[in-house]
Amino acid sequence: MFRLPPVDHGVAVSNRDLSRRAFFGAAALFATTAKGRGVAAAASDSPPPVLYVSHGAPIFALNDPGRIAELRSWGSRLSRPRGIVVMTPHFASRRLALGRLGQGAAMYNLPEPIKGHVPPNLDYVTPSNERLAARLDVLAGQTPLSRSEGRRGFDHTTWMPLACLFPAADVPVVELTYPYLDDPSLFSLGKRLAPLRDEGILFVASGGMTHNLASMDFGATPSAPPAWSQEFDAWATERLTACDVDALIDWRSRAPAQSLAHPDDGAHYRVLLVALGVALGAGSTMRTAFPIVGYESTLSKRSVQMN
Repeated sequence: MFRLPPVDHGVAVSNRDLSRRAFFGAAALFATTAKGRGVAAAASDSPPPVLYVSHGAPIFALNDPGRIAELRSWGSRLSRPRGIVVMTPHFASRRLALGRLGQGAAMYNLPEPIKGHVPPNLDYVTPSNERLAARLDVLAGQTPLSRSEGRRGFDHTTWMPLACLFPAADVPVVELTYPYLDDPSLFSLGKRLAPLRDEGILFVASGGMTHNLASMDFGATPSAPPAWSQEFDAWATERLTACDVDALIDWRSRAPAQSLAHPDDGAHYRVLLVALGVALGAGSTMRTAFPIVGYESTLSKRSVQMN
């Protein structure tokens, strides 16, 4: 089972250069930490919320105690779901597909110099997800959905946030690909998956509210991000709070600084549209909260909870 180090803001590992010494110091924290807490809240009869997590740098679970603390705090306020479905833009396909079936496991597709040096106890082992996968087949209208043969486990954008939110790793998790669809179709896909909530299944979209990797400057002050990142973040916050679905779907035309906030295909934002569809289902309103805000270097960490 995954064990996170205790949050200690007096211990810092440089984001600028993850040296061997810093890495193995962080690894030692994993090796010596006490048994992690379980999910604080019990399962609830009310539908779980829908989450959008700005997953941040791929090594945050090793060197960012602040991010760990934020996610742990959020997770402590969530009820234990019956299962979890995660969509990440790091796992994409032409047609909707499922990831690893059976017992869940972390996949160490991390950048150098971490690759090949992951501590042996760094894992996120979850129960078999076969029944949840079969349910997704039905809801998606494709029976069965494509299976990603050879997928070794969960992407780090899935298992690292979940290891903080739900460290007990005691419910099935299915990783769902991000399909190459237009924005209205992504929202419609989410609406097809909305019945999952009534069955106690938590839907998580793992992306990034702003995602311009070329702009990353780890020496930058997070309290003074560039104007384009602030403008896009503020616009998305306002439109989500107002439940302005049309604007959120038509973000390329309506959002300020969208070409700088998402200079690529926008997938790190667009998984939010699937989550929005799951949250709204057949309805037209939702309650929105922002459990994590602020910036990592130049990029927004804003995460969203939709009820």
